[in-house]
Parts: sequence; structure tokens; C-alpha cells
Amino acid sequence: MAEQHEAHGSSMTLGHMRQLGVHRLQVSCLNQACRHEAVFDVSGYPDDMEVLSFARRMKCSKCGGENAFVRPNWKEQPPADNTGKQSR
Repeated sequence: MAEQHEAHGSSMTLGHMRQLGVHRLQVSCLNQACRHEAVFDVSGYPDDMEVLSFARRMKCSKCGGENAFVRPNWKEQPPADNTGKQSR
């Protein structure tokens, strides 16, 4: 399945991510010795929040590191139908 990404120069908001059928973030610890990954539910956050704003808010539950890579959890995106539109 092809991932949908935001255009250059703009940051994806949670509202846009949700319109694409994704309601969780994939968070990866950037500590080379750790590399822990987790899925974070953002359904309680407002639509206008940017996905990238969560990177500075995350703290690794395994090593305590505060440097994270955050992206939409594209694995939960519904499959597209034959017209290229997503089915719900």
C-alpha cells in the first residue's frame, strides 16, 4: 500500500491524518543503543495539532531518551478502492 505524505513545506496535522484513516502515531527512539518503538494514540488531541509537534513531547519508556522520530502509523490506513480513494 502506498503511503500518503504531506506536501513539502507543510506539516501534517492530526485532522488531515485522521481524514486519511490514521489515528495513531508510530514513535521511534533515536538513541542508537535503544531504538525502541511504540504506537501512540492521539485521538484525544485537537485536529489542528501538527504530527511533528509530538517529537519534542515524547520520552522513551525503555531508556528515558527524549529524542524521538514521530510519524503517522500508516499501517492502520484503510485500503484504497480501485478508484484510488480510501474505503471506510
